[in-house]
Amino acid sequence: MLNLIKLKKVMKNSDFKFRGAIFDQDGLLFDTEVVFERCWISEGRKLGLEVTKDFVNKMSGCGRKELTIIVAETYPTINAEDYVESVHRAAAEAQLAMTPVNKPGAREILEFCRFNGIKIALASSSMRHCVDHNLAASGFKEFFDAIVTGRDVKNGKPAPDIFLLAAEKIGVPINECIVFEDSFNGIRAAHAAGARAIMIPDRAQPTPEILELCTPYSTLNDALFSLSEK
Repeated sequence: MLNLIKLKKVMKNSDFKFRGAIFDQDGLLFDTEVVFERCWISEGRKLGLEVTKDFVNKMSGCGRKELTIIVAETYPTINAEDYVESVHRAAAEAQLAMTPVNKPGAREILEFCRFNGIKIALASSSMRHCVDHNLAASGFKEFFDAIVTGRDVKNGKPAPDIFLLAAEKIGVPINECIVFEDSFNGIRAAHAAGARAIMIPDRAQPTPEILELCTPYSTLNDALFSLSEK
Protein backbone atom coordinates (compact mmCIF):
# COMPACT_ATOMS: atom_id res chain seq x y z
CA MET A 1 0.00 0.00 0.00
CA LEU A 2 1.37 3.40 -0.96
CA ASN A 3 1.93 6.03 1.72
CA LEU A 4 -0.11 8.73 -0.02
CA ILE A 5 0.55 11.44 2.59
CA LYS A 6 4.31 11.03 2.12
CA LEU A 7 3.92 10.78 -1.64
CA LYS A 8 1.86 13.98 -1.87
CA LYS A 9 4.64 15.87 -0.08
CA VAL A 10 7.01 14.63 -2.75
CA MET A 11 4.56 15.53 -5.50
CA LYS A 12 4.15 19.08 -4.24
CA ASN A 13 7.89 19.62 -4.59
CA SER A 14 8.25 17.85 -7.93
CA ASP A 15 8.75 19.65 -11.22
CA PHE A 16 6.37 17.54 -13.31
CA LYS A 17 6.78 18.50 -16.94
CA PHE A 18 3.76 16.75 -18.51
CA ARG A 19 0.37 18.41 -18.48
CA GLY A 20 -1.76 15.51 -19.73
CA ALA A 21 -2.11 11.82 -18.89
CA ILE A 22 -4.00 9.42 -21.14
CA PHE A 23 -4.91 5.97 -19.88
CA ASP A 24 -5.98 2.81 -21.63
CA GLN A 25 -8.60 0.78 -19.76
CA ASP A 26 -8.50 -2.99 -20.20
CA GLY A 27 -5.39 -4.59 -18.77
CA LEU A 28 -4.09 -1.21 -17.61
CA LEU A 29 -6.56 0.22 -15.08
CA PHE A 30 -8.61 -2.97 -14.71
CA ASP A 31 -7.82 -6.66 -14.87
CA THR A 32 -10.28 -7.15 -17.73
CA GLU A 33 -8.02 -8.11 -20.63
CA VAL A 34 -8.39 -11.73 -19.52
CA VAL A 35 -12.11 -11.45 -20.34
CA PHE A 36 -11.32 -10.70 -23.98
CA GLU A 37 -8.79 -13.55 -24.11
CA ARG A 38 -11.38 -16.03 -22.89
CA CYS A 39 -13.98 -14.73 -25.34
CA TRP A 40 -11.64 -14.92 -28.35
CA ILE A 41 -10.91 -18.52 -27.45
CA SER A 42 -14.46 -19.61 -26.58
CA GLU A 43 -16.13 -17.88 -29.53
CA GLY A 44 -13.41 -19.23 -31.81
CA ARG A 45 -14.10 -22.78 -30.66
CA LYS A 46 -17.72 -22.38 -31.75
CA LEU A 47 -16.35 -21.80 -35.26
CA GLY A 48 -13.96 -24.72 -35.07
CA LEU A 49 -10.90 -22.53 -34.54
CA GLU A 50 -7.94 -23.37 -32.31
CA VAL A 51 -7.19 -19.87 -31.09
CA THR A 52 -3.73 -19.37 -29.60
CA LYS A 53 -2.65 -16.86 -26.97
CA ASP A 54 -0.20 -15.42 -29.50
CA PHE A 55 -3.16 -14.59 -31.74
CA VAL A 56 -5.03 -13.01 -28.82
CA ASN A 57 -2.00 -10.90 -27.91
CA LYS A 58 -1.78 -9.72 -31.51
CA MET A 59 -5.39 -8.51 -31.27
CA SER A 60 -4.97 -6.74 -27.94
CA GLY A 61 -5.74 -3.03 -28.05
CA CYS A 62 -6.85 -2.93 -31.68
CA GLY A 63 -9.92 -1.11 -32.95
CA ARG A 64 -12.79 -3.10 -34.46
CA LYS A 65 -11.81 -2.42 -38.07
CA GLU A 66 -8.25 -3.47 -37.39
CA LEU A 67 -9.44 -6.61 -35.58
CA THR A 68 -11.56 -7.60 -38.57
CA ILE A 69 -8.60 -7.24 -40.92
CA ILE A 70 -6.36 -9.42 -38.73
CA VAL A 71 -9.05 -12.10 -38.35
CA ALA A 72 -9.69 -12.16 -42.11
CA GLU A 73 -5.98 -12.59 -42.80
CA THR A 74 -5.55 -15.29 -40.15
CA TYR A 75 -8.77 -17.24 -40.72
CA PRO A 76 -9.82 -16.57 -44.34
CA THR A 77 -12.53 -19.28 -44.33
CA ILE A 78 -14.77 -17.64 -41.70
CA ASN A 79 -16.81 -14.44 -41.58
CA ALA A 80 -14.38 -12.13 -39.80
CA GLU A 81 -16.95 -9.45 -38.97
CA ASP A 82 -19.28 -11.98 -37.34
CA TYR A 83 -16.45 -13.42 -35.24
CA VAL A 84 -15.33 -9.99 -34.03
CA GLU A 85 -18.92 -9.03 -33.25
CA SER A 86 -19.55 -12.22 -31.27
CA VAL A 87 -16.39 -11.66 -29.22
CA HIS A 88 -17.30 -8.06 -28.44
CA ARG A 89 -20.83 -9.05 -27.49
CA ALA A 90 -19.65 -11.86 -25.20
CA ALA A 91 -16.98 -9.67 -23.60
CA ALA A 92 -19.48 -6.87 -23.01
CA GLU A 93 -21.94 -9.24 -21.34
CA ALA A 94 -19.20 -10.61 -19.11
CA GLN A 95 -17.94 -7.17 -18.09
CA LEU A 96 -21.38 -5.77 -17.36
CA ALA A 97 -22.04 -8.71 -15.04
CA MET A 98 -18.92 -8.13 -12.94
CA THR A 99 -17.22 -5.51 -10.82
CA PRO A 100 -13.81 -4.82 -12.36
CA VAL A 101 -10.69 -5.58 -10.36
CA ASN A 102 -8.41 -2.55 -10.17
CA LYS A 103 -4.81 -3.05 -11.25
CA PRO A 104 -2.22 -2.23 -8.56
CA GLY A 105 -1.62 1.51 -8.35
CA ALA A 106 -4.56 2.48 -10.58
CA ARG A 107 -6.33 4.69 -8.05
CA GLU A 108 -3.08 6.11 -6.70
CA ILE A 109 -1.79 7.24 -10.09
CA LEU A 110 -5.11 8.88 -10.92
CA GLU A 111 -4.98 10.69 -7.58
CA PHE A 112 -1.41 11.74 -8.37
CA CYS A 113 -2.51 13.31 -11.65
CA ARG A 114 -5.51 15.04 -10.13
CA PHE A 115 -3.47 16.35 -7.18
CA ASN A 116 -0.88 17.85 -9.56
CA GLY A 117 -3.44 19.49 -11.85
CA ILE A 118 -2.65 17.13 -14.74
CA LYS A 119 -5.52 16.70 -17.20
CA ILE A 120 -6.67 13.10 -17.46
CA ALA A 121 -8.26 11.26 -20.38
CA LEU A 122 -9.26 7.66 -20.99
CA ALA A 123 -8.70 6.24 -24.47
CA SER A 124 -10.08 2.73 -24.87
CA SER A 125 -11.02 0.56 -27.83
CA SER A 126 -13.85 -0.90 -25.73
CA MET A 127 -17.49 0.03 -26.18
CA ARG A 128 -18.65 3.12 -24.33
CA HIS A 129 -21.25 1.35 -22.17
CA CYS A 130 -18.55 -1.05 -20.90
CA VAL A 131 -16.23 1.86 -20.15
CA ASP A 132 -19.00 3.70 -18.29
CA HIS A 133 -19.84 0.58 -16.28
CA ASN A 134 -16.23 -0.04 -15.26
CA LEU A 135 -15.56 3.57 -14.30
CA ALA A 136 -18.79 3.82 -12.29
CA ALA A 137 -18.27 0.47 -10.53
CA SER A 138 -14.69 1.35 -9.59
CA GLY A 139 -15.42 4.93 -8.57
CA PHE A 140 -12.88 6.20 -11.13
CA LYS A 141 -15.22 8.25 -13.30
CA GLU A 142 -14.67 11.45 -11.30
CA PHE A 143 -11.00 11.50 -12.25
CA PHE A 144 -11.46 11.83 -16.00
CA ASP A 145 -11.72 15.09 -17.89
CA ALA A 146 -12.47 13.28 -21.18
CA ILE A 147 -13.34 9.77 -22.40
CA VAL A 148 -12.69 8.57 -25.93
CA THR A 149 -13.63 5.12 -27.25
CA GLY A 150 -13.01 3.25 -30.48
CA ARG A 151 -16.33 4.37 -31.94
CA ASP A 152 -15.20 8.01 -31.73
CA VAL A 153 -12.39 7.69 -34.27
CA LYS A 154 -12.04 6.49 -37.84
CA ASN A 155 -8.95 4.39 -37.25
CA GLY A 156 -8.33 2.35 -34.12
CA LYS A 157 -5.06 1.41 -32.46
CA PRO A 158 -2.30 0.99 -33.63
CA ALA A 159 -3.22 4.20 -35.52
CA PRO A 160 -2.69 7.33 -33.37
CA ASP A 161 -6.21 8.74 -33.83
CA ILE A 162 -7.64 7.87 -30.40
CA PHE A 163 -4.76 9.47 -28.50
CA LEU A 164 -4.73 12.58 -30.67
CA LEU A 165 -8.46 13.05 -30.03
CA ALA A 166 -8.02 12.44 -26.29
CA ALA A 167 -5.29 15.10 -26.12
CA GLU A 168 -7.49 17.50 -28.06
CA LYS A 169 -10.40 16.93 -25.69
CA ILE A 170 -8.34 17.74 -22.60
CA GLY A 171 -6.75 20.71 -24.32
CA VAL A 172 -3.14 19.55 -23.99
CA PRO A 173 -0.70 19.15 -26.92
CA ILE A 174 0.01 15.47 -27.48
CA ASN A 175 3.76 16.00 -26.97
CA GLU A 176 2.97 17.20 -23.45
CA CYS A 177 1.03 14.01 -22.65
CA ILE A 178 2.04 10.66 -21.20
CA VAL A 179 0.13 7.63 -22.47
CA PHE A 180 -0.16 4.61 -20.19
CA GLU A 181 -0.74 1.35 -22.06
CA ASP A 182 -0.43 -2.40 -21.61
CA SER A 183 -0.72 -3.60 -25.23
CA PHE A 184 1.74 -3.56 -28.10
CA ASN A 185 -0.79 -1.88 -30.39
CA GLY A 186 -1.49 0.77 -27.77
CA ILE A 187 2.21 1.55 -27.45
CA ARG A 188 2.56 1.75 -31.24
CA ALA A 189 -0.39 4.15 -31.35
CA ALA A 190 0.96 6.34 -28.55
CA HIS A 191 4.38 6.56 -30.17
CA ALA A 192 2.86 7.37 -33.57
CA ALA A 193 0.81 10.13 -31.95
CA GLY A 194 3.92 11.77 -30.53
CA ALA A 195 3.23 11.15 -26.84
CA ARG A 196 5.61 9.74 -24.27
CA ALA A 197 4.57 6.10 -23.96
CA ILE A 198 4.74 4.09 -20.76
CA MET A 199 4.00 0.37 -20.85
CA ILE A 200 2.68 -1.63 -17.93
CA PRO A 201 2.71 -5.19 -19.33
CA ASP A 202 -0.34 -7.35 -18.71
CA ARG A 203 -0.76 -10.38 -20.99
CA ALA A 204 2.59 -10.07 -22.80
CA GLN A 205 6.02 -8.71 -22.02
CA PRO A 206 7.49 -6.04 -24.36
CA THR A 207 9.53 -7.18 -27.33
CA PRO A 208 12.72 -5.40 -28.50
CA GLU A 209 10.57 -3.48 -31.03
CA ILE A 210 8.20 -2.26 -28.31
CA LEU A 211 11.03 -1.36 -25.93
CA GLU A 212 12.28 1.08 -28.56
CA LEU A 213 8.95 2.93 -28.35
CA CYS A 214 8.27 3.18 -24.64
CA THR A 215 9.46 3.10 -21.04
CA PRO A 216 8.29 -0.10 -19.29
CA TYR A 217 7.37 -0.50 -15.63
CA SER A 218 6.16 -3.64 -13.89
CA THR A 219 3.15 -1.90 -12.28
CA LEU A 220 1.45 1.47 -12.17
CA ASN A 221 2.89 1.80 -8.64
CA ASP A 222 6.41 1.63 -10.08
CA ALA A 223 5.54 4.18 -12.75
CA LEU A 224 4.00 6.47 -10.14
CA PHE A 225 7.07 6.54 -7.91
CA SER A 226 9.31 7.18 -10.91
CA LEU A 227 7.16 10.06 -12.12
CA SER A 228 6.85 11.59 -8.65
CA GLU A 229 10.65 11.88 -8.52
CA LYS A 230 10.89 13.83 -11.80
